[in-house]
Amino acid sequence: MEIGFEELHEACGTMISGDHEQARRDLGRLLPAVEERGPRWMEGLLRALLADIGGRLGDVADGIGHFRAAVALGWNDCVAAVAEPGLAALAASPEHRRIYERITVSPADLEELRWIHAERASIDHDTSVMIAENIGRKDGSPTEVPQVLLPTRTPGGLGVPAARALLRLRQRGQLYAVQVSDTLRSSHVSSMAVINNMGSSPFGGSGFGSPAMEAASSQALANSRATTRREAVRARAFCPTIGLSTAPAPAPGLT
Repeated sequence: MEIGFEELHEACGTMISGDHEQARRDLGRLLPAVEERGPRWMEGLLRALLADIGGRLGDVADGIGHFRAAVALGWNDCVAAVAEPGLAALAASPEHRRIYERITVSPADLEELRWIHAERASIDHDTSVMIAENIGRKDGSPTEVPQVLLPTRTPGGLGVPAARALLRLRQRGQLYAVQVSDTLRSSHVSSMAVINNMGSSPFGGSGFGSPAMEAASSQALANSRATTRREAVRARAFCPTIGLSTAPAPAPGLT
């Protein structure tokens, strides 16, 4: 049976948290099982991630070895090869260009890869905004987190399914980060409610400026922001260009 997404998610935990030394060990432990059981795109992804880690840690030789292996397997995310800091750092090796020039990717796949990387950046922005909006909210309702649906077109190379998996990881990370922010806010709101009620009239109060009114106003603002965000997410859903070639072509040249 092939290695599943949950196993990939677990192995990527330390890389997501920024502990690259531990991530190298975690991904390295998963690699033999993926080599034996598949899927092949995940093997290419692990090689690419290990290459990125090598670049981030300054171990260019190790990074180049994994980069070469990833490309040989058919991993062809040329967008990541240029945009990810660790992979870009491998350009210090004279062998980097020769490996990169072996990458072929269809225009259709390249269009989706560019969209995926842009969507990952959008997710990071949205996450920061939602967490910032949680500061000062007076209601205890959970934050709505709209997310795009992953494309379902059949790709021609291994780069697209690998990039889709990384997008899923980013979406899951977004849900977790916002959930933690919600939990902290709800705890703060509950604590403030207890403090505000201390010494209050036994009849309570519901006039203008009361906690109940503030919570209702906060909830209305949160709902409005959620609607705007939902529409923005829907608008940036992937829409493949009809008729775009699916034939492999050399990856865009390095600058």
